[in-house]
Amino acid sequence: MNKISDAARQQILNLTAAGHSDSSIHRITGISRITIARYRNGYTPPPPHTTAGNTQCRNGHLYPDNLRTDSNGWHYCTQCRRAKAKRWRDRNPMPAQPDTVAILRAVHGDPPQRLTPRERTEAVRQLTDDGLSVTLIAARLRCHPKTVKRARRRIKAAA
Repeated sequence: MNKISDAARQQILNLTAAGHSDSSIHRITGISRITIARYRNGYTPPPPHTTAGNTQCRNGHLYPDNLRTDSNGWHYCTQCRRAKAKRWRDRNPMPAQPDTVAILRAVHGDPPQRLTPRERTEAVRQLTDDGLSVTLIAARLRCHPKTVKRARRRIKAAA
């Protein structure tokens, strides 16, 4: 992202507050729409970095305690990285565990209307262990034989 002057940044914020769209601000200022969208969403540029004298990150965490270097030589703040990882985990929760009752119903020949792929794979694994053929498993789970073959491949790859 190119550096823009404080006057241009203030102009973007004023036009945003006045209700202009990103396209109209782009036409007025000549600044890219991506940069304008960043400022509209609350982006604040980092303070100028120098090799010496920087005592904290842009979020105010003190550097001697929180400064680390990754394998590529880039410096980062450990508290900011932890906060970023927490935000990612909040947006991307662990997948839910398969419904054991649905699996049991499917194994006994009365599958629910919709089985998740994980539930179907587990039911195929159990029926395969019982020695049923692909066509019998497909009939019992009310799915296509290719679906059963695909689940078997998935099971074999995981083993």
